[in-house]
Formats: sequence, C-alpha cells, structure tokens
Amino acid sequence: MYSSRISKLLIELSALEDINNRLAKYFDNLFIDEIQDFAGNDFNFLKEIVKSNLNMLFVGDFYQHTFDTSRDGVVNKNLHTDFKKYQDEFKRIGLTVDLTTLNKSWRCSPTICKYISDNLGISLESHKKEETNINFIDNKEEAYKLQSNSEIVKLFYREHHKYNCFSRNWGDSKGENKYYNVCVVLNKTTNEKYQKNKLHELPPTTTNKLYVALSRTKNDLYLMPEELICELKK
Repeated sequence: MYSSRISKLLIELSALEDINNRLAKYFDNLFIDEIQDFAGNDFNFLKEIVKSNLNMLFVGDFYQHTFDTSRDGVVNKNLHTDFKKYQDEFKRIGLTVDLTTLNKSWRCSPTICKYISDNLGISLESHKKEETNINFIDNKEEAYKLQSNSEIVKLFYREHHKYNCFSRNWGDSKGENKYYNVCVVLNKTTNEKYQKNKLHELPPTTTNKLYVALSRTKNDLYLMPEELICELKK
C-alpha cells in the first residue's frame, strides 16, 4: 500500500529523528486508534515514532485484526499470529501494555460476551447487567422473514451485496455501533463448526471476522445458516 512505501522510504532515508523532533515540537499527545491493523513497514515506522518526546496512547483489539495497513512480504509477516508475542513487541519498545482498562464492552450484553468467550476463546466481559437472547434459525420460513426484516442487519462472511437486504460483511462492520438486533449469517464452513460446537477451530482470520460480527450486537443475536437463503442470492 501507498502508506507502507512512504514508511519504508522514511526509515531508509533516516528521516525518523527529524519527524520525532517535529512531533515533539508541535504536539503534546499522540493518540492512535485501531492499532492492531498496523502491519508491515507501517509497524516498523510506528516503532520508531514512539521514540519522540511526547505522551502516547495506542488503542486496539488484537482479535479485531481483519485489515492490514500494509502487506510487505516477509516484513512483520508473523506479527499477528500470537497475542503474547504481539504484546512483547510493544514492551520491547518501552510501552506499557494495559489489558484491563478496556476489557469490558459497553455495547454487548453479558449473554453475547459469554458466548464469544465460550465459543471463540476470546475473553470478553460486559459493563451491562441485563441478559439478551441468542436464537438459531433452522428453517426457511423464519430465515426468509429475517432476511426481509429491514430493522435487523444481516452480516455475511462475504458478498453481502448479492443479497437484496439490509446487510454488511463481517469484517467491514468493524467499528460500527448502530445495530440493535443483529443476524450473523453463517457460511458453510462456519455453520459446520457451529453444529459441532467447534467454532474455536476456525482459522484466525475467520475467527476475527466472526468476532467482529458477533460483537456488533447490542440486544438479541440471530445465527442463520446462509444455505437457508442462498436461493435469494442475486
């Protein structure tokens, strides 16, 4: 990506000291959100600017890594393969890793948080007290009604645009906080794992996207196999 080429060039030109001096001169604080998406040479650039003399706060969720700011071959290729090693990368550059301040969701109910923790192996708690419902749709009649319900978003693994309904893709819904009841549509592979209570065996990239989708839910969650509505696909 374009940002990655710039990051690489700045590092190669030894321009980081000048950049850090300018940051310290004009700013008191540096805040970066979605830090988990920094990758490739962009992550190396990030490791350099932390040397500047100003206050910094980076916020992110390792398990919501569904997008890379850059892909640069073998550069930081395995950065996101292990959470412990990922934390160690930040500790090595002198940053304090805080795993408690934001460990509870303001969006999801205890029901949804427990479901994510139990089935995806991603620890999540809730600030809320009220329980909500999780419903599995197993027949076409209910599936068709849900698909046509314009008040409930349908989150698909991919190609949501091929369905004529209120929808998004799992990964693309990251950061969105406007959904109340949510329907997560399970593709074939994910539904097979669901039926066997083995969602935790999904590949990390799929797990992360599913985690993003499930955690959009403020109230009730519906889980629906895509095969029930595949005839409606354009």
